[in-house]
Amino acid sequence: MSLTLTLLGTGTPTPLTCRAGSSYLVTLGGEALLFDCGPMCVHRLLKKGVPPKRITRLFLTHLHYDHCVDYGYLVLNRWDQGAGKIPELDVYGPPPTARMTDRLFGEDGAFGPDLEARTRHPGSEFVYEMRGGTLPRKRPAPIVAEVAHGDVVEQKGWRVKVAEVIHTQPQLTCLAYRLDTPNRSIVFGGDTAPTETLTELSEGADILLHMCHLVNNAVTDPRITGCCSGHLDAARTARDAGVNTLVLVHITEQVERPGIRERVLREAGEIFDGHIIFGEDLLEVPLGDITPEKIQ
Repeated sequence: MSLTLTLLGTGTPTPLTCRAGSSYLVTLGGEALLFDCGPMCVHRLLKKGVPPKRITRLFLTHLHYDHCVDYGYLVLNRWDQGAGKIPELDVYGPPPTARMTDRLFGEDGAFGPDLEARTRHPGSEFVYEMRGGTLPRKRPAPIVAEVAHGDVVEQKGWRVKVAEVIHTQPQLTCLAYRLDTPNRSIVFGGDTAPTETLTELSEGADILLHMCHLVNNAVTDPRITGCCSGHLDAARTARDAGVNTLVLVHITEQVERPGIRERVLREAGEIFDGHIIFGEDLLEVPLGDITPEKIQ
């Protein structure tokens, strides 16, 4: 079974052209799994050559907008272009994912008037039929499963384990996910402060995607260090979990600055002796051994 991991968005709420909001694509066999769908996620999918209608499942770590604001766009575009010929999107996330879904796509939801027009107006019916659809047209109805710490989602060839991490509780429940396949394991740490829960979830994983929101020791205010991680936090978690490769994501402008990213990689490398990748949008993460190529 072929497996790929692409970083679609590696940024934060700060709008940057070079970094979209948090979003990661996994393809394996005939499935395309999306972990978070922050701002510009759909655009990054298209840049990757993956139309939204190819996405089969969406996992949301939490409902901060920089992780989920493209949810509406993803569902609507996937439904519209799918023209009734693809299954509904399976969505997994913490509460209140189901309520958010209803308030977007329900009869009285934010997109209610749009969906009314696209399912009942003659012009919309014409376009739908030209795309291969058969009337009457049904509204989108994502299949939502709210998940919590310890839950497991399992399908043929893969399983996802759920763990709650520390971010902005009690206002938002925040999750991390571990994807296990027969050959590789990938952990999506979500947004979190250092926590043993994430270390345990990541034990022995091939890849750990970890938040790098700040430069440790340069930022010390407990209001932020109590809910977010820096480069040293990420390195310690990777070391203690014994992962093979650490991928730094959720990159802020502070970490992005020339000279700072080099410092971040050097200091993280003094703690964690595995591979470290500084995340970039549209980067396909190597899932095997990382070795230098010979110079011809």
